[in-house]
Amino acid sequence: MVKPVVVLKNIEKIYKDGDKKIKPLKGISIKINGGDYVSLMGPSGSGKTTLINIIGLLDADYGGNYELNGIDTRKQNDEELSKLRSEYIGFVFQDFNLINEYSVIENIKLPLMYSQKKVADTYIRKITEQVGIANKLDMYPQNLSGGQQQRVAIARALVNKPKIVIADEPTGALDAKTRSEILHLLSVLNSKGITVLVVTHDDYVAKQAKTHYEIHKGNIKKT
Repeated sequence: MVKPVVVLKNIEKIYKDGDKKIKPLKGISIKINGGDYVSLMGPSGSGKTTLINIIGLLDADYGGNYELNGIDTRKQNDEELSKLRSEYIGFVFQDFNLINEYSVIENIKLPLMYSQKKVADTYIRKITEQVGIANKLDMYPQNLSGGQQQRVAIARALVNKPKIVIADEPTGALDAKTRSEILHLLSVLNSKGITVLVVTHDDYVAKQAKTHYEIHKGNIKKT
């Protein structure tokens, strides 16, 4: 039986703007099963970023309950949340978030510095081959194409062997051909058992997923 890796129950987020209360999330409840490929769509301001910040353990200031792989995240302190994030979640961003002063291999290994997790060089070599950048390891991000930079970002997201990869508009800065290549890569990773959550405004990107959600004005529905 497939177990849920993410369980959100009545997740609410409230901001204060003067005397006004703003609720970008209004009681979100969803389950994401291990090994699923999920798309999350919604217009700007719909609450997508707020929601993935919570799922990605970047924001702990919210109402409701969140279980990650059966762990009650509300009972964890900041240090424990940081450890959970490094063990369970890999991030891929639209603008790659690579450090230009670091080589490709240094960028990929960066999460290991924070988690202090030991990963075999053979595993790192394997994922660089898997994403197609094994011959680029000594290069620097500014000398790579956008698609190559995104492949580096995906390798970096995988280096801690996460259960979930959260990809936030991962193809937004890419041309159509490179977009297809990156989406194929995400599908391959998913076929190997990694749970993939893609946040996008692009119908084509969303259709690659197996499970689809739409968020609008802080409310979510499965489509």
